[in-house]
Amino acid sequence: MVANSARFALNLLGPFGLSTPDGARVEITSKKGTAVVAMLAMSRDGERTRGWLQSRLWGSRGHVEAAGSLRRELSNLRKLLNFGPQPLLTSDRDRVRLRLELVDVDALNLPPDIALPGEFLEGLDIAGEQGFRDWLREQRAALQRHSGPAAAPSTGGVLPHHVIDVSQPPAGFGGNSAIAVLPFANITGDETLDYLSEGISEELIFGLSRIRWLPVIARSSSFSFADTLDRKLIGQQLGARYLVEGHLFRARPSLGVTATLSEAQSGYALWSRRFMLPSAGSGDELEQFVIELVAQLESRIEHAQQIRIRGKRQDHLGVSDLIWRGRWHLNRLTRADSEMAQKLFAEALALDPNSAEALIQSTSALAWSIWAGRQPQDHILRMRKLAQQAMHADPDDGRGFMLAGIAEMWLRHPLEAKTLLQQAIELNPSLALAHAQLGGSFNLAGEPEKAIAHLKAAMRLSSNDPNIFYTLGEMALAYTMLRRWDEAVEHAKLSLARRPAYWYAHVIKINALTRSDQPAAARVALDELLAVKPNFSKRFIDWLPFIDRTWIDHFVEGLKMVPGRQSDWLERDSQTSPAQFLPN
Repeated sequence: MVANSARFALNLLGPFGLSTPDGARVEITSKKGTAVVAMLAMSRDGERTRGWLQSRLWGSRGHVEAAGSLRRELSNLRKLLNFGPQPLLTSDRDRVRLRLELVDVDALNLPPDIALPGEFLEGLDIAGEQGFRDWLREQRAALQRHSGPAAAPSTGGVLPHHVIDVSQPPAGFGGNSAIAVLPFANITGDETLDYLSEGISEELIFGLSRIRWLPVIARSSSFSFADTLDRKLIGQQLGARYLVEGHLFRARPSLGVTATLSEAQSGYALWSRRFMLPSAGSGDELEQFVIELVAQLESRIEHAQQIRIRGKRQDHLGVSDLIWRGRWHLNRLTRADSEMAQKLFAEALALDPNSAEALIQSTSALAWSIWAGRQPQDHILRMRKLAQQAMHADPDDGRGFMLAGIAEMWLRHPLEAKTLLQQAIELNPSLALAHAQLGGSFNLAGEPEKAIAHLKAAMRLSSNDPNIFYTLGEMALAYTMLRRWDEAVEHAKLSLARRPAYWYAHVIKINALTRSDQPAAARVALDELLAVKPNFSKRFIDWLPFIDRTWIDHFVEGLKMVPGRQSDWLERDSQTSPAQFLPN
């Protein structure tokens, strides 16, 4: 037997490490190369058949491809390990062997009933290879049994319940439901893309962290559960109500990503979608993809939270519950619901006057009532002051800047509005409504060409949002200002299909039809407007905060051009508020 001083040192408890007899570290950069060494080290006599290794490490591939991959991996390992007088790794046609007489393996020399010094192969995961995961789980369980009851738990280093209560959200979450992003799996069969799948997960954590009302579990915690299949357990240990997971797959000629949002407690999938990546190497494309994914997830989680809180008893509502219930009412876009939302937000502020979320939602509710009721300037000034309070309460939340920008837009301060809305987007690039409002501000300033780019960005970020009718209406307005009548009509129709009572889109549609010489269609469109808004009058249009007030005359003139109807109805005095969408 070779003397101890001439042996390699192989550390499998904790992060993988292999050192030469003289103490130099052997760098094995391939995950599967690392796994081959570990699997051989834990086998009887350090030996396994090629078929066994192939099935555990390349089981997702065909036999021929798996055999070729193993050959390449062994060739690389031999170059790294067989540099001395005695080869450390040997193989023949059927078998592969690690010469254990040349290696000290920490996991093979443990005294019984002693706590493990670290998790077996900590942090090592091979995405898409269930055979390896099963082997890894078996090894960890066997070592845990050997170490006895004094050992630390093997599930991600979880502390006992008497040390940390995992039944409640972690401190600092303010009672809000948290989300955890699990590492995305690379099932392309190309290990060189591991960086991309892991990078997507990391960028997603960063993107979600910019949603100020949604606590996000740190990467160091969520990634430690890569091998845990029990989603309910993951949620309990991390204090997360929602989990995001997915995988990177090959979609010729490019790559695709699937993402799934689920509820940890029930395992119920709330949302799932496939995305295509134009290329694997573009950082800009990856960033844009993550921004869109964050926006989709925010919308789905917001809806789930509103539904969940609605089921709670009214007398058990805390600040967070009051806010979520108020958001649900605000999204219904009726006067009664708006009033209820303002009442609930006021109750939340009474409980916590410094709550940034309560300030933001109170400002949103006030904004809705201002626009819907065409309220005077003093109401807008109050809204601006409330938005500024929200900005000070949390200067990293883009929504406060967005609401302040909307107030400046209504006060006809286009430069201030654009600056604040751009700041909102810098703070939260996935804030679809900020993109839409920035587009709206360009429309009101008479710059429809610039508006279109921002409105298209909003639609990409919020393609399934039921409130997208606002963005579609602004697109219709931009095309109207550019005299592109067909596109204006098309987008106005799309807007009205989502909210038939949206009077602004009706007005834009009627104008585009009359000016494109379609009098019969314009008459039908006007009848539709008056059917959903029988009290409609010129007062609705007068409030619109265009910088160039000739656009007010443009829309009024377009309505008067509709044949077969007297225009005196436009001059009637109407105090009834039109239902209109504003931020929630």
